[in-house]
Order: sequence, then C-alpha cells, then structure tokens
Amino acid sequence: MMFKEWGKDKKSFCMAVSVILLGNLLGIGIFIKEDKERSMEYLERNPYGEGGYEETLLAETQGKTQEITVYVEEERYTEKEMENYVKEAKKELDKWLKKAKKEGGDFRFPQALEENPVQISWSTGNPDILSWEGIPQEGVSEKGESVEVAAFLSLGEVTDIWNAEITVYPSKLNEREKIQKEIQKEAELLSQNPSGPLYLPQTVQGEEIRYRRTGIQTGGIICMLSLVLGLGVYPLQKEKAKKQQELVRKEMQRDYPDIVQKLVLFLRAGFTIRKAMEKIADGYLRSREKYHAKERSAYEEIVRTCKEMQGGIYEAEAYERFGTRCGISQYKILSVLLVQNLKKGNQNLLELLEREEAVAEDERKRSAKVRGEEASTKLLLPMVLQLIVVLMILMIPAFFSFL
Repeated sequence: MMFKEWGKDKKSFCMAVSVILLGNLLGIGIFIKEDKERSMEYLERNPYGEGGYEETLLAETQGKTQEITVYVEEERYTEKEMENYVKEAKKELDKWLKKAKKEGGDFRFPQALEENPVQISWSTGNPDILSWEGIPQEGVSEKGESVEVAAFLSLGEVTDIWNAEITVYPSKLNEREKIQKEIQKEAELLSQNPSGPLYLPQTVQGEEIRYRRTGIQTGGIICMLSLVLGLGVYPLQKEKAKKQQELVRKEMQRDYPDIVQKLVLFLRAGFTIRKAMEKIADGYLRSREKYHAKERSAYEEIVRTCKEMQGGIYEAEAYERFGTRCGISQYKILSVLLVQNLKKGNQNLLELLEREEAVAEDERKRSAKVRGEEASTKLLLPMVLQLIVVLMILMIPAFFSFL
C-alpha cells in the first residue's frame, strides 16, 4: 500500500530511493574500512610533547575474545638525538640575535623554535632594563645599556645554557605614542593631589590641544537612522500597495465566474439586468452581515454600482463605470455586454453570458492548476532541506569515525 502511494508521488519516491542508496553505499564503504582497521599489528605513538594515550582492543586467542586496554607512550628521542636538537637550538638563537640586531634591536625573546622540540626559558641580568619577555623598560638611556641574557634549553634529560650580551635602547615610539607619553607626563605633573581629578594639559610641545571622549555619538546615529528609515518608507509603502493591488486583482479574478454564473441564473429566472445586479448585491451584503465575512472587491463594486443607479445615474453609465473601476479585462468585457444590451437591445445576451461563464470557468480551472504547481515548487525546498538533514545524520558520524 505504501509503495503504491509513493508511486503516485514520483518526487518523494525518488528522494526516498536516493537516501536509501546513498546511505547503504556509505555504510558499506565504512564497514569495509572499519573491518580492515580492526585487524592491526601496531599502534602509532603520539609525537614528543603530546603525551601518551590508551587504546581499547579486542584480543582473540584460542577461540576466545577479550577486551584489553594498552597504554601507548609518546615518542621518545635517543640521547644523541636530544643533544643534536639542543645544539641546533643554540645555532637558531645565534641567528635570531644577529637578525634582531640588524633590524633595530627588537629583542622579544622567542618562546619556541620551528621544527625543534627544545623547551626555552629566559632570564636577564637586569629586569629593570629588559624584561624576561625581551621588552625594554622605562628609563633606558638613549645611548643604550648592556644587559646579559640567558636562555635555558632543555629536552628530556639534556640541558644547556645559551648566553649573550645585548645593548638595549629605548623603544621607538610613533607619533601617537610620543604625544600620549608627553600628555601622561604633563598630566601627572599638573595633578599633585592623588585623590583629586587628573588635569589634562592644554598645550603639548607648544601646540594647543583639545580632548573628547571616545565612543559612539548617539545623536548622529539617530539622524542617520531616521534618514535611512525616511527614505525607505516610500518604496516600502509603494511595494506594499503594489502587493495589495495584486492580491485584490487575483481575488476579483477568482470571483468573476461566480458573478457571471449568478447573473445567468437570475436572467434565466426572468429578472432584468438591473434587478439581477441588485439581487447579487443584496445577497453579498446579507452574507457579510450573517457570517461576518471580509470585504470582496468585486462584490463591493457591484454594491457601489447599484447605489449609483439608485442615486440617479443612468444604468448604462453605471455599468461603464463598473468596468472601469474593476480595471480587469473580464469585468470590462462584462460591462460592454451589459451596455450593448441596453443600447442596442441585444437579444443574445443570455447566450453570450453563458459563453462567458464557460470561458471564466475554464480560466478558473487553469488558475487552480497553476496555483497547485506553484505550491508544489514551494514545497521542493523543504523537501531538499529534509534530504540534507538525513544525509548529515548519516555522514557526520561516518566522518568522525574516519578521523
């Protein structure tokens, strides 16, 4: 029964088959890979410094299977390898010092070396001049001051010390940093009372200076937002009105077959055109009052047309106005038929209206079919999203198992 229903909905059937095939192919591939990985002769060690790990295995012997845990230590270097790494680290530090002197004396100490597991810790002979991070401190002489630095190198049980003497100069300041330092210095001189406010200098290096707090200016933002909103209101309102007009137009097109059908029914019963229009209007008003239904534009125009005729407007002119106000080709054709019947006495009005009723009914069926296709297209995206979710549920665990 389920397969018969799926056969009627080809899209759902194709999606279901695709999910089953993809899921099975993925599962078979993972099963083969996992089966190969289950049989092993060795376990890989973690690189030096990453620590060891425990691996749970199934040990099969004499027809029995037991779960065991094996601890795998990290890689360990031989004493010769560790000594070579330490020697290489000292050479790298020599290169670093030479480059730092050449580039202007930036001695920020490296905390690690590329492709070298040696651990480094630093110390300086005078931390008040050069910190243990290699940053020059306040009060360094412009002529420079010599400082002894030492790097303690260690790898496993192998240790060594790299020593050097460097000349430290004051940090080079850019324009902003110079002004900031000068302002801070002058402000501290002006503000001797530590419990009082910090007075800012009004001149720096002989030039007047003004201060403002940083931060977002709310007034400017409000002005910009009001401008954007103000400029956006008109196109938004215009677009909204356009959508509303389109909804009204579609509603009037849906009501047209019913209106023509009612006209034909009343004319067959012997009513005049005016009396038929009044009956349609009265029926609409009673229905609205009884069921509290919303307004329908086409029927509202019929009610307005009847009121115009009751107010003294000629019947033909009222029908012409009706077609013009509706602004849709079907209603214009209807108004022309009604006016011609009044002016020329067309005896075939009922036949013409019956033909118009048949055309309107065909148009309604076609519109319903189009709306159904549009709904099917809109449902396609949720269906695709559901398929993606299913594939993710299948593939994410598989992806992590590969890792």
